[in-house]
Amino acid sequence: MPECSAPCRLAFLIRDLGHGGAQRQLVTLAKALVARGGFEVTVVHFYPGVFEEELRAAGVRTACVGKRHRWDLAGFFMRLVKTMRGLRPDVIHGYLHEANLMALFLRPWCGSPKVVWGIRDSQTDADTWGVLGKLSFRLNCLLSGRADCIVANSRAGRDYYIGKGYPAERFEVVPNGIDVDKFTNHSLGAGGCTFVVIGRLHPMKDHATFLRALAAVPEARGRIIGSGSPGYVEEMKHLAGALGVADRLTWEPARDDLPAVYPTLDCVVSTSAYGEGFSNVLGEAMACGVPCLASDVGDSAWLLADERRVYAAGDAAALAEKMREFLNLDEKARRVWGNENRQRILDHFTVAGMAEKTAGLLLRQRLLVVLWITTGLGTGGAEMMLAQLVRGLTNHSHVVISLTAGGKYIEPLRSAGAAVYSLDMPAGKPTPGALWSLFKNVRQARPDILMGWMYHGCLAAVLAKLVCRARMIWNIRQSLYDLSLEKRGSALVIRALAWLSRIPEAITYNSQVSARQHEAIGYHAGQSRLIPNGFDLEKWQPLPPSAERAGGVGRFGRYTAMKDYPAFLEAAALISKDMPQVRFILAGTGVDASNEELVSLVQKLGLTNSVSLLGERDDLPALTAGLDLVVSSSAFGEGFPNVVGEAMACGVPVVATDIGDTAWVMGETGHLVPARDPSALAAACLKVLRLSPDERREMGEAGRERIVQQFSLKSVLSQFEDMLSAEKRATKNLNLCSEAGAGVRASI
Repeated sequence: MPECSAPCRLAFLIRDLGHGGAQRQLVTLAKALVARGGFEVTVVHFYPGVFEEELRAAGVRTACVGKRHRWDLAGFFMRLVKTMRGLRPDVIHGYLHEANLMALFLRPWCGSPKVVWGIRDSQTDADTWGVLGKLSFRLNCLLSGRADCIVANSRAGRDYYIGKGYPAERFEVVPNGIDVDKFTNHSLGAGGCTFVVIGRLHPMKDHATFLRALAAVPEARGRIIGSGSPGYVEEMKHLAGALGVADRLTWEPARDDLPAVYPTLDCVVSTSAYGEGFSNVLGEAMACGVPCLASDVGDSAWLLADERRVYAAGDAAALAEKMREFLNLDEKARRVWGNENRQRILDHFTVAGMAEKTAGLLLRQRLLVVLWITTGLGTGGAEMMLAQLVRGLTNHSHVVISLTAGGKYIEPLRSAGAAVYSLDMPAGKPTPGALWSLFKNVRQARPDILMGWMYHGCLAAVLAKLVCRARMIWNIRQSLYDLSLEKRGSALVIRALAWLSRIPEAITYNSQVSARQHEAIGYHAGQSRLIPNGFDLEKWQPLPPSAERAGGVGRFGRYTAMKDYPAFLEAAALISKDMPQVRFILAGTGVDASNEELVSLVQKLGLTNSVSLLGERDDLPALTAGLDLVVSSSAFGEGFPNVVGEAMACGVPVVATDIGDTAWVMGETGHLVPARDPSALAAACLKVLRLSPDERREMGEAGRERIVQQFSLKSVLSQFEDMLSAEKRATKNLNLCSEAGAGVRASI
């Protein structure tokens, strides 16, 4: 994950910093992110709490907004806005439902930072929250799609909230991290018979099941550590008396010294009936090497990783049986159990692991989201260039939408980290379903920049802008000699784009000729920007001097009228009359034995024994580097000829028709001939083939040097990076003829 040089300004938002598992984990995470580096962390809280001093001592800023009472709404929100504006966060990370909602409400008031929600439970108890609590929960479900990322601390929590309508594609699971230096290994209490429940006294924790299990195991003692509402505490004490366990049970309020308490315990029990996401008590006790039992709620079973230590929630008899099994263990077996617990925490649930994964998610939110909308992802130079850009522009998060189905570049794009969606639209025939999918995917992506790629992709980008506020850039990837040569649907799209061409922030062309041609039919010149294609010089390179060259003349490209294979084959027939030993290697989509039209033409010209039809290949760099000569016979439509640049990068001589920017790419290093002139094409090829191997090598070396100096992928990536990273600006018309607060308490 690339990181910007300036630290990420991160504001955690939470209701309070009092006792609680979520609060402890926030404190642990905030301290770890500061220690890691790359973040300026502030914890903004509504009410004061015991963890403020600990945070400040670790270099974490705290800001208490001071909510005065339940109905302190307008004044509280104004103070909160003032605090956040002062912080100017890149990311607001809410913790728990109330803060998650508030983070969304704050976004438009403080520079539109990215918003991350923190989910810390696995099942809500909203029915116990009262009217406002229920409303808050429903608003969370309704507005969850507006969060940029949702982080749960348990898989159970993720699954539960997805079932409530939260967007699955934005969910990430980052388990809690346990400070294994703070929670040290077990040293005392291994031979006792006391079972301990730690946590707030609340119906969610189901103390009643623990008391009933304790009653069934008369040789066991119990200890409950935690605070809660007086009514619930009294109810549980009354139940303990009724069950006859009051004399072997102790009650203690919440404690601040749990790291010192855990090592003295015999066995910790988590009895939660619902709602538990990742149990901090279990994790901390395990880190201290304490044996643990738990109800199968949230991710407790995953955390313990041993079904012998887990029982069904609410089943007092099952818990009692687990307690008896523990009491029957000798001291050595208990220590083995405890050591296994600690090792599991060390292996899977450390603070460093939690901090690193969280940092990656937060830094990803800081990246610009670039949404590429392309006509397709099949074989072709434009598609290949798109894949290279996505792979190379690592400072951004990429999403690719292909209007048509399939394509060889889907997997390479996904391997580069891009999310790829296909609308499966019939070529040139938009459908209501495809348009709906387009709008849905755009809304989900929440792009900062829309990149239309090729004509239909540019038009789709205009439609996409109706449902987002992103910057928009068009990318034209071909030249335009005559609209009559285009398909009727494509011609209509091209003309429509001319009318719409003032909308995009910029229009990039990969060809000087293409820019002039499009401006001539009405494309707005003020938006024009020239960025040629670039070539990966590690991928496309000459054969080593010691390698044996296969030889031959190559013509690579998909079988379309634009590529003019008939003219090439007619030239090949003329070459064969003079040099019958020459072999012709053809490759590309549709260039194989199943193409009856192509095979018939080869046979008609008497080239059956001289021509190899290889079809689509994945080894073009090696295939190209082994040739004596590469030919581009395109008749029209070529913007920036990739096949020419690739051959030059491989140190192979080139003969090409004068289409698009071929002359600019080749310079003086190859031979240029008129389009649709097989005789001129053959003559130029023969001139190269009659050169000595050393002369051809010198010609190829000159071509590679030109690519290195003028058309490297590194240079092109730099130009796209500048364009994407810059704030919206007035684009320059390039010379295309040239080459190249009150109530707020804050502390540090």
